[in-house]
Amino acid sequence: MKKSWLFTLMSLLLIPTALAEITDTLGNIWDKVLLIGDLSLLGLTDSFAVIAVTRILIWVLMFTVFFAVINAFSGKEGKGLGFLGKNHAVVVAGVIATIAAIFLPDQVLAATGAGWATAIALILIGGPIVGLAYTLFNLTKWMGQEHDTKGTVILKLSLCLLLFWILNVMKFHLGGLF
Repeated sequence: MKKSWLFTLMSLLLIPTALAEITDTLGNIWDKVLLIGDLSLLGLTDSFAVIAVTRILIWVLMFTVFFAVINAFSGKEGKGLGFLGKNHAVVVAGVIATIAAIFLPDQVLAATGAGWATAIALILIGGPIVGLAYTLFNLTKWMGQEHDTKGTVILKLSLCLLLFWILNVMKFHLGGLF
């Protein structure tokens, strides 16, 4: 009895979706999300939008660092900045971060962003490779064996093939860049 009511209720609720063009509606929503994500709603060109977002992120980073340093060295009279309270630390860190974010040249912001992007890319690409290589060298020790068995040799061979595949895919995709 309860299942028939549930079936009837679900059927009545699903009737509008059969009549509506749900893919167009979802596509329009996705276009709006992408419009917000690529910052074209600001009316800026791509390079200006990237520099603006980088400037905001630099402000947040500098505020956080300055606030943490000032807060660590203040609050107690024995410390170097003991005369500053937490409210003072917020104001000083905000002013220094704002001055620095406003007066940093665009070229410095672009170079900073490119440097950090390169570092993160190296970590994301090199991390799995280093991890798999470390696993290859320590697998026998972790399994509590003195010598390789057939199973560990097959596992190490599989890991080597995986490493070889990852490096070939990276070489293929990075080959067009250089």
